[in-house]
Amino acid sequence: MKAGLTGHLVIRNGDAYDYCWREAVASIIDVVDEFIILEAYSDKDDTYEHCLTLKEKYHPKLRVIRGEWDGNEPRGHEYLRLSRLTNQCIDACETKFNICLQGDEAYHEAGLEALRVIAHEEVQWDDPPMACVVRFIHLVGNPWTHFPFLYSCGIRMARTDSTWRSAVDAAGYKFTDFQDNSVIWLEHPVCFHYGKLGDPMKKLMKQSDFELLFKAKGFPDPRVKEMVDRGDGMSYAYLFQDAKDKGLFLPYNGTHPAVMADWLESHKDCWETFTE
Repeated sequence: MKAGLTGHLVIRNGDAYDYCWREAVASIIDVVDEFIILEAYSDKDDTYEHCLTLKEKYHPKLRVIRGEWDGNEPRGHEYLRLSRLTNQCIDACETKFNICLQGDEAYHEAGLEALRVIAHEEVQWDDPPMACVVRFIHLVGNPWTHFPFLYSCGIRMARTDSTWRSAVDAAGYKFTDFQDNSVIWLEHPVCFHYGKLGDPMKKLMKQSDFELLFKAKGFPDPRVKEMVDRGDGMSYAYLFQDAKDKGLFLPYNGTHPAVMADWLESHKDCWETFTE
């Protein structure tokens, strides 16, 4: 296995669900040695064809592979398909390190070069890292509201030949061999999560479709069903007003990844302002 870093991303119905998946790829393409997109047989749009167009743009660095969305996961555990497909990407990597993005994320360019330095082992470590912890910013409703209700950090980069693999709903990696537990924490770059921003109707379709994967965890949310029945799109102000009332939101006044500028500008009419 050659030195270097492979970025990878799983996508399905990327445009139908209003993912910023092209920006996700662009955010890290310059510091990886290769990038793998796994297209999971979209059934609502032409994501696969758009992946092939992107492949031409980033040739020869970008590879497109495919994976079955329905992997016959145990009943009540359908959400495991997300980690299964992510691990299919890891298994296809040809470099010593790999790093994961999801289709609604983008890495900030600040400090991005550190990933390449680590992957190419240009640092002398007393205890060489098997995995790296990255920080997250989760935006909700608009680009200036941060809601760290999911996770503030997580393992998203690891040695490909280690036992670090994607787990559960693919939010991060876990290891199965204690010898692989050497990790380092990265202050930068930061991974920005934009999954709760965007076109209201597309986000409602995505939310209602994905909640069917999490029945064992108490979904679907009756408030989402109410929005589906009304047919007026996803309202994150409506869903997260309780969290706002409890003071769980944090203001975000920093910069966003540069690759997100056009996407954010094109969605400026979609931003929600949470009421007091």
